[in-house]
Amino acid sequence: MNVHHSLKGADIPEETLEKLSEQAHAKWPKPWVSATLQAIRTRDLTGIPIKEYIPDNLVKERIALIGDAAHVPAPITASGFNESLQDAAELGKCVAKGVKGDAAVEALDKYESLRLNNVRQMVQSGKSFSYSYGRS
Repeated sequence: MNVHHSLKGADIPEETLEKLSEQAHAKWPKPWVSATLQAIRTRDLTGIPIKEYIPDNLVKERIALIGDAAHVPAPITASGFNESLQDAAELGKCVAKGVKGDAAVEALDKYESLRLNNVRQMVQSGKSFSYSYGRS
């Protein structure tokens, strides 16, 4: 099944709910397992697809992306807003001396060199954490 939006509990396939129940039994202690199983039984839950995006670059010539336009972490990282602020602050510092002529490209290259590895690691850590829930 290819999901492009959130699913209400009634729309989640029975097979998926069964797998969720198995995982809850196998991985979670009380009281979380009880609450999860109750939500599954009553279908009082929402299925939300999560797609992380790890960028290869943040800059192309005279264009720079920041925040969710540049990198999308899983919500479990709780860092999207903070990283967006960090992007904006660093970009602001990099372009503060001006952006005429070659200075624009140099400023944006500096921004990318300061931020790219950080945001890649942040998104990757969220992906790894998310995957760990599904492993036996």
